[in-house]
Amino acid sequence: MKKTHVKSIVWIIVLVILSVAILFPLFKPGFIVTDDGDWMVIRLTAFYQSFADGQFPVRFLSRLNYNYGYPVANFLYPGFLYIGSILRLLKLPYTLIVKLILGGSIGISVIFLFFWLKKFFSEIASFIGALSFLISPYVLYDLYKRGSVGEILSTAFAILLLWCIEYGYTWLLSPIMALFLISHNIVSLLLGIMIGGYIVIRKKKNAIVPLCIGMCMASFFWMPALFERAFVQFDSTVVSNPFNYLKTTQILILMNIPFFVPLALIITKKKLPFYNEYFFFWIICVFSIVTSSFIVGFIWRSPIFMRYIQFPYRMLSFLFIAGPWFLAYFVSQLKTKGGAWIGILLLSLLFVGNIPLLINVRSRVYEEGFYTTNEGTTTVQDEYMPKWVKERPKERAPEKLIIFSGKGIIRIKSISTKNIIAALKLDEKSIIQFNMIYYPGWGAILDGRPVPLSYQNQRGLMQVIVPQGEHTLIFEFRESGFRYISDVISSIGIMLYGAYIIFLLSCSAKKRKRI
Repeated sequence: MKKTHVKSIVWIIVLVILSVAILFPLFKPGFIVTDDGDWMVIRLTAFYQSFADGQFPVRFLSRLNYNYGYPVANFLYPGFLYIGSILRLLKLPYTLIVKLILGGSIGISVIFLFFWLKKFFSEIASFIGALSFLISPYVLYDLYKRGSVGEILSTAFAILLLWCIEYGYTWLLSPIMALFLISHNIVSLLLGIMIGGYIVIRKKKNAIVPLCIGMCMASFFWMPALFERAFVQFDSTVVSNPFNYLKTTQILILMNIPFFVPLALIITKKKLPFYNEYFFFWIICVFSIVTSSFIVGFIWRSPIFMRYIQFPYRMLSFLFIAGPWFLAYFVSQLKTKGGAWIGILLLSLLFVGNIPLLINVRSRVYEEGFYTTNEGTTTVQDEYMPKWVKERPKERAPEKLIIFSGKGIIRIKSISTKNIIAALKLDEKSIIQFNMIYYPGWGAILDGRPVPLSYQNQRGLMQVIVPQGEHTLIFEFRESGFRYISDVISSIGIMLYGAYIIFLLSCSAKKRKRI
């Protein structure tokens, strides 16, 4: 084994040990108390129930919204939910699954950030850069205050993409790109733009095709999430007031000063090159600071920032990658052992600001039933409620299928998260109501034939007219026409990926023959 490889392994071992130390509060008994953490576990339990019932892709979570159903999985980053559902097949507890996704994402980010930085800098500089990510204020704020599983997972995939692009592992790009796009809506967009700029700056044209294939593979999610917003109340709902979070953002910016000190020193020390990654990451850092601060508070009044990005501190996501890069660059420029000590000093300044957060991490122990029976929507303002729902549910319906109008008997033969089958014996023409909100994809089948259903009522519940007599009635959720097209595009993307792998293998074989 080469000496350089041994050194790299040593650095990785140290990073793993330090990661375990930082992540230690995460694995205490129970689950950490955060803003969104419990809701993420609850959403995972509802998602898995639909997944286990054969709904794929999972769009509609029937248990949520007081058991009236909620299409949140059609719109909001299902990446960790699919990963979590696969892990659940191993019978792991739901809370442990979310912990593993959070901790695993941080671990992957730190290790592959080190290897990515090592392409540019020395091992000690790369080590300091990777360690700065681990103790970055916004990373730990995301982890221990917000509990943002999607943002942390998205960052891990972004770093994996940069590593693959830099080392030429183009065969891995497509699946990682697909996972990246479904891991978090906004952070994937922000970091995706940065990765696009990086490809241009580094002239990595060979990454473009596999990344486009990855976009095709993920179209089953991003196409409906983008174009089906017309069905829900998201565009007319302000999820949060960004100005309520500007103070928190300013504190996070101040805590990130160790990233900005080397940035300022680099500017004063030498002319900044305008043609490569130095200038690119400088622009990224400045853009991140400015857009997340009160300096340009007016932009947070615009619908794009207010409705979609929502929180000013989310713009600090760029620092997940740009901050460690500049810190590593700064240490490498000093070219002395003193440079490493200055880097460690800056790391210490980063860490000190996080001590109160780490000290105050609390865990709460719930029985698993707390998560598996919770029927909240798991979103702040129920923003993915269909527009036709005028009166939101306040409690669970006593029966899933009722005779809304008329007389007769209903006997439910089977029920799952994606369908219900009932035998009807009606004394007269009746209206049967399925106590589930309508969302495109739901349909009704009476005695083997599709029948029209109505949802023009205050609660947006599905109703069908059934004649007198004995009948079999089925309500079932399937893919709509548009979502079917998006699924087909994803399937085409998978086939293109297979063809791309075959192409790479054939090129490799030809190259070996020439040798």
